[in-house]
Amino acid sequence: MRKIGFTTSRSPAKKTRSFVHDIIRVVPHAQRIVRGSSKLLLCLKGMQNRGFNTAVVIHSVKGNPNFLRIFDLEKEPIEVPYAVKLRGSTLSREYQKKQSYRRISSSILISSLNNPEEEKIIKRILGITEENIEDLEDKNYVTVYTDYLDKEEGIIHVEFLDKNNMQIGPRLKMKIVPRKPEDLVESS
Repeated sequence: MRKIGFTTSRSPAKKTRSFVHDIIRVVPHAQRIVRGSSKLLLCLKGMQNRGFNTAVVIHSVKGNPNFLRIFDLEKEPIEVPYAVKLRGSTLSREYQKKQSYRRISSSILISSLNNPEEEKIIKRILGITEENIEDLEDKNYVTVYTDYLDKEEGIIHVEFLDKNNMQIGPRLKMKIVPRKPEDLVESS
């Protein structure tokens, strides 16, 4: 079981905080970590001490979630050489009536990306397991559908459906961006 911690940059806007709440509802074993005014390294070390394997830091631009940085917390906090650029997000409150959520225990990926690196990053940040759907029938699971909106640009559409095929969580348009070693910042 991989635990994933989601946090934000300092002083996040309301929509970014709502995005974090929305995403942790559909990612198994995910938790929102309040960063406050602490330095990123201190926040990452705290997650590591609490048993998290992956940290996702959500940055915002003009009040909207814009960029996700991913950190591996297995040994020392190390930034993964990929990031996710959000090209658009629709929160669940914007397209559906308020619903009560049961905690998601598992998730599966149905993808037409045919790109192992992009699928690996998506699996990591969304807590996707390798279980078969037959094994999940008694559990509360979510199916994550991914497909290219624009293959040339690398824009990926992501949506979440519960076991009753009802859409839950945010709808995302994202682009996975490889980062060069000089772009990776020490956990500041």
